[in-house]
Amino acid sequence: MSTKSTPREQLLRAGSRLLTDLDMSVLARSLSIAAVVEEAGLSHQTFHNAYPGSSRSGERGGKEAFVEDLLAHVTLQYSPQDGDADQPLSDLAAYFEQLNAGLLRRKMIGAMIASDHAGARSSLAPDFDAIDHAVEGAVRHKLRALGGSVRTPLTVAELSTVLVALLDGLALQENLSPGTMSAARVSAAIDSLLDWAVDPVHSDRRERITVPAGGHPSLEGLDHSRVDVESDVIAATETLFAEHGYFSVTLADIAEASALTVTDLKRLFPSKVDIIVAALTPEFERVLRLGRADARLEVKPVVALTRSVTRLAEFVARNRAMSSGMLLALSFEQFHEPGTVTTIREHLPVPSALTPILESGQRRGDFATEASASELATMLANNVVIRSVTRSAEPPEDVTDNVLKVFLSGILPR
Repeated sequence: MSTKSTPREQLLRAGSRLLTDLDMSVLARSLSIAAVVEEAGLSHQTFHNAYPGSSRSGERGGKEAFVEDLLAHVTLQYSPQDGDADQPLSDLAAYFEQLNAGLLRRKMIGAMIASDHAGARSSLAPDFDAIDHAVEGAVRHKLRALGGSVRTPLTVAELSTVLVALLDGLALQENLSPGTMSAARVSAAIDSLLDWAVDPVHSDRRERITVPAGGHPSLEGLDHSRVDVESDVIAATETLFAEHGYFSVTLADIAEASALTVTDLKRLFPSKVDIIVAALTPEFERVLRLGRADARLEVKPVVALTRSVTRLAEFVARNRAMSSGMLLALSFEQFHEPGTVTTIREHLPVPSALTPILESGQRRGDFATEASASELATMLANNVVIRSVTRSAEPPEDVTDNVLKVFLSGILPR
């Protein structure tokens, strides 16, 4: 049997090769002016007014000028969700649904056009960046919900890139074979990957510190001329918390930002909670010191309480990133690392700034309640810290007014 290809088969293969090597600007030139003005709802005259001249007569105008302009301003017409640019991407499954709703086709065509045209690459870059940003935001939201951080050596950005590539591939599979990849299956796959990629206790477990037989690892990488390494670490941590949030920051991130090895960082601060405690303790001790001064001066309990609550609100406002980390550690890590919660409560007993004032007020009869002063102090302190963290635009004095307006109404004599 002859294996020689027929002319038809040779022609088809040649056509396939040409399609593979097709310059996308050629495809754009195949657009007719009639189709463009009809799609735009405009007239032929309007088109020629916008792009005067004619490429047929050697001028750079008309159809050729339009194609160049089109390629230099091509867009994926992407918005994070449901056409609302201000609405963040709710979850990664929502991105998969967008791909199947037409985004995948636009993204693939855009990528092909950008590969052949520098102007198109510049024009499409913001769209591709917006997609990456939206997916990374969804990943960070998921991390906060899970109460963990990305395992080293991965970063949030790298994990997001992997998930974008995965979801693009799954959407392509669904377009090629409809019904093979449902949104439910995609969600299950994403959850499985995140379960693997997320460390719920932020321990950077994958890094193994080897201790030489003679004792602790050496500090060869440490610049001994640095005067206050701990302050450098605290400053770097505060910046990272402010930019990325408590859960998304790992000890490896902090070490890199502080120009330390993770080994040396852990010798200074074994955990993120230890850094928070070191950062907040001096500020909190000031709150306690001023409260003790009020007690020695016999400031009336209601006035002293107002002053101490304001100091607590100011303390949080000055240290918002670290205070947010403290609050999240107390809220979530009690389920994973109870020891970290104990560390915070021992070194930063926030209610203790209010307990003596409430006790004094109860003894004097200024506060008419039989509830435990420590219980009342805990309730009040929690409200002050939470409100101060979550309402960054509200000044400390307003936090005090709003919290005490409700709290004092329940404990003052009728």
